Amino acid sequence: MTTTRPRVALRNQGSTNRSGTPTIALMSGKIRRYNARRDRKAIRRVWQECGWISEEKRELDALDRFISVGDAWVYDLDGQAECLVHSVPGQFLHTGSSLDLSAITAVTTSRVARNLGAASGLLAHVIADQAVRGVHLTGLGVFEQGFYNRLGYGNGTYEHWVSFDPAWLTDLGKPRVPGRLTADDWKVIHAARLTRYKLHGAVDLNPPEMTQADMMFGKNSFGLGYREGGELTHFFCAHADNVGDGPYTIDWMAYRNLDQLRELLGLLRGLGDQVRVVRMHEPKHIQLQSLLRKPFQLYHITENSKNPSRAAAYAYWQLRILDLSACIEVLSVPGSLEFNLNLTDPVQALLPDEAKWQGIAGEYAVSLGSSSSAEPGTKGGLPTLEATVNDFSRFWMGSARADALAAFGSFRAEPDLLDALDQSILIPQPDPMWDY
Repeated sequence: MTTTRPRVALRNQGSTNRSGTPTIALMSGKIRRYNARRDRKAIRRVWQECGWISEEKRELDALDRFISVGDAWVYDLDGQAECLVHSVPGQFLHTGSSLDLSAITAVTTSRVARNLGAASGLLAHVIADQAVRGVHLTGLGVFEQGFYNRLGYGNGTYEHWVSFDPAWLTDLGKPRVPGRLTADDWKVIHAARLTRYKLHGAVDLNPPEMTQADMMFGKNSFGLGYREGGELTHFFCAHADNVGDGPYTIDWMAYRNLDQLRELLGLLRGLGDQVRVVRMHEPKHIQLQSLLRKPFQLYHITENSKNPSRAAAYAYWQLRILDLSACIEVLSVPGSLEFNLNLTDPVQALLPDEAKWQGIAGEYAVSLGSSSSAEPGTKGGLPTLEATVNDFSRFWMGSARADALAAFGSFRAEPDLLDALDQSILIPQPDPMWDY
């Protein structure tokens, strides 16, 4: 990841990529597609300098596999690739409708290219390239609050991570004997992830090879799960910092209904005769605390231990709209509401004038109802909402209310319009259930 940097000017280099987005130059470097034979050694060095991988062959092979999936671009400085942005196609589920998502799965910058605008300029280029191709949304995980805001991204919701002694889980019934899962099972594991129980905001990454690469990265990885009719239906994959007593981190858990989730938690409980700590992402539809015997006693007992039982919340993923019209069309709300929307988009400052996509800043006439639309321009007599694409993306996906974004963000509108927006967009908080 890169650190914060001053704004730099970008200029057109005169060539275009296959989607028509101009290739651009930053400072003394340039942006181009990743070439495995030319760039493999340099990008391995970049990832090692970032601390993302070691020199272990397993991790180097996993990185090569990871980059081969999806779309990879580099920032070239004096003939060396010094920054990589990698993305894969995916889907985002918004209240029952699927939208095309570009998942930014890596942004890594070498030590020599920090503070040159490499990461932000390269990512702006990738975002524009995806928008020209017709992708509706882009999302990523953050290393710190604020860096990706300059590209129009807005915070998703808090994700809860809970660490606990599995032996303290309440009796959830006796699970059946599970089957083992290994990295060789990546195809069926990926298929089970795609067919899992999903709520609003669920994310899928399309290429099965992404699951394969992730499993190659893991150390002391293993999986346990259940098949019905020969098909993997519910499972978890984990890695162990210490194979003997943990912590065990649940990397993925997939199930098709809550009875299957109950069986998986019962399976975790059974590991408690040896494993002292399990760390997992809490599904938004349950409270793990309610499934622990005397949880506050457990927190107190382990408070000063090497691996304390605790719960923590982080807003570590962000999303931004690329195609406003497509995103508004998936909204179906009770009654009707019309307003003018005046959007600003910070990514425009990072794009060259020649780029075919300049962000989504502008004026729109928005109509919400059983069918919804956003058309360029304004309509007379309607109230106006002013917002950044960052905050409007947060409101649209359900991670923040309009009144809160007016008090602490960029929303500017009359109180009646803010109230109407909060009463119209009544959707649950998004739950991706797939980190990337």
